[in-house]
Amino acid sequence: MPTSPRYSLVSSEPSSSTDDLDSNEELRLKYSGHGHRQNLCAQSSLLSICINCVIFLASSKISGECTDPLMTVTNENIHLLRRPSPFIGMDNITRPVPPVYRDFVNFPQVIQQVNSERPKFVYDDDPLRYMSSRGLVSPEERRVQVTNSVSTLFQFRTVDYGMEKCELHVHFPVNTSTNSTARPFLTSLHRLDSSLPLNTRTLSYSTKPRVTSTLVEIRVNPGSNQVVDWWQQFDCKWDQLFTFELACYDPERLGDDSCWLEWWQERKGEDPVPAVYIKQISTV
Repeated sequence: MPTSPRYSLVSSEPSSSTDDLDSNEELRLKYSGHGHRQNLCAQSSLLSICINCVIFLASSKISGECTDPLMTVTNENIHLLRRPSPFIGMDNITRPVPPVYRDFVNFPQVIQQVNSERPKFVYDDDPLRYMSSRGLVSPEERRVQVTNSVSTLFQFRTVDYGMEKCELHVHFPVNTSTNSTARPFLTSLHRLDSSLPLNTRTLSYSTKPRVTSTLVEIRVNPGSNQVVDWWQQFDCKWDQLFTFELACYDPERLGDDSCWLEWWQERKGEDPVPAVYIKQISTV
């Protein structure tokens, strides 16, 4: 037969309701304390986020240290970057005395014209570039030109360890570099005051370095079989810059148009002709 449900009697004692109220109060206090701690954590997190945002915005506006330093390097200030020597400990190596003879040709890093009649004109620093099916091609040949108003600047940087004796060479055949019908003329080779790299995008007659000395005056006889092969030796430390100018000799005083010299210079060969170059020779 089915069993009847069982019921328990509700206590009629007053203490039971009091106990229930006490337990409810304990639960309320317990959970209210837990919620208070959660509120404190949330407020602390929001405060930290706000402080971090303020610090980030202030630092990005006040100082540029958060930006990539390479983004601030330009052609005008790249020379300010430190150029440490890569030849660490080379001075401590025992070497033969006298040193073994070695040499190599150092071609100019910059070959560019300036024009006294157009003092603010800037010549193209890559005149032979062209677009091919594979992209932009930039040949290494550079124009050398000397007239009554145009002169050519050459800038070199000495390189390599223990190659601190230099020879500056001016080497060209006259019959292929001049106007054969012109009269004989003089060209001057000047040294310029330039301890900084030339900026070919702003280089003009009005911005070129000043002349510090004249190294030589070369007589050129057009139409002859003369081959100019002038050179001069000087000391040169690693990473030094040397800047020279090939120009007509005093065109204002002479007042004629006989002075004309031109060729395209490449960057190859052990004895390049025609060319202006430096030969570096071993010193250790």
